[in-house]
Order: sequence, then C-alpha cells, then structure tokens
Amino acid sequence: MIHAYNEQFLDIIQRKVSVMFELAVLEEHIEIDTFAKKFISSPVCHALENADPVYALGKSANELLALILGNEPLNIETSSYASPEYWVGWVLSYAQWHFNKPYATIIAAIPCSKILDHYFPYHEMDITHSMDLIAKYLKPVCPLKQIRQKRGISQTQLANLSNVPLRTIKAYEQGTVDIAKAQAETLYALAQTLNCSIEDLIK
Repeated sequence: MIHAYNEQFLDIIQRKVSVMFELAVLEEHIEIDTFAKKFISSPVCHALENADPVYALGKSANELLALILGNEPLNIETSSYASPEYWVGWVLSYAQWHFNKPYATIIAAIPCSKILDHYFPYHEMDITHSMDLIAKYLKPVCPLKQIRQKRGISQTQLANLSNVPLRTIKAYEQGTVDIAKAQAETLYALAQTLNCSIEDLIK
C-alpha cells in the first residue's frame, strides 16, 4: 500500500492533529464534527495531508488550530487530558496516512463522532484494529447498488424482474459475496434488467 507521505512525518502530524482536536473540543468548546468540518475546509488540512514542512514542522498545534478557527492562539500548547478527542485525532491522522485518502473522504465515511463512539475498547488496542474498523466504512459502494439506486429500483423489484434471488442481491450489495465471481447467467440477467453492461456491475 502506498502511504500519503514519508513515515518520518507520521508521529509529528499525529500529535499535532490530536492536540488540535483535543483543544478544539475541550478548550474552545466546539462540537467534534463541527470542528472536523472546519478542519477539512482549511488550508491546514491539505498541507498536513501532504506533510508540508511549513505546517507539519514549522507550526505548533496551537498555531494550526488558530489558523483553522481564525483567532488568536490559545495560551496553552496542549492539555493534559489524554482525552478520547485526542485519540480521535490520532486515529484520523493515522488513517489518512495509512489509506492515502483525504481527511474529507475518511470523515465522510466515518464521522469523528462515530470514531469517538469506538473509543472503548479500541483505544486499548493496537491501531491496526482501528484501521480495520475504518476500512469497513471506506469500502466502496457495490456498483450493483449504485446502478440499482440510480434506476430507482428496490432490491425486491430487481429480484422479481431479473429472477435473481433477493438474498443473492443483498449479499452482492453488502459485499459478503463477490459479484465478480457470480455465474455468467446471473450477471447477464442483472445487466439486462438494469440496462447496463456486465462490466459495469463488476468494475
């Protein structure tokens, strides 16, 4: 897997993002998802995604937070809470590096408040467990589901029209069965019903 930037910057960026989230919520009293929206719409976010040294090395977490919020830096650099909010920033920044995806993509898939909901027991586990969790949310939507919804057809309607069992359609869309391994006649029936190509269903 290709990561977002050189691993030598990872710990630095994780600490800065973690402190920003902690200070934003616990000192500035901003709801975590509200701060996340401010963060992903700021130049700071894009700079950290690319490990821009001006931001990653040249500015403190407090200064970065002030840039995001458009105010003066707080008089404290960090807090001593070791809080769940700090952990959210730690996991989020690791996920951005690990999956090489924009913060906005990760947060759209799993909002920070939902990451926070998993603080217990994930904060006590190796971070790879948190990455496994986030990977489930980042899993792309099955093309079958996208095309079906675009056509305005329910799963039940598709099953009736294509003569493909409803449970099979559900399995494909949930990813528990790989549609690319479906029998040719099944793919043909679905493609004909949805007026698309077989390639559209398995891409």
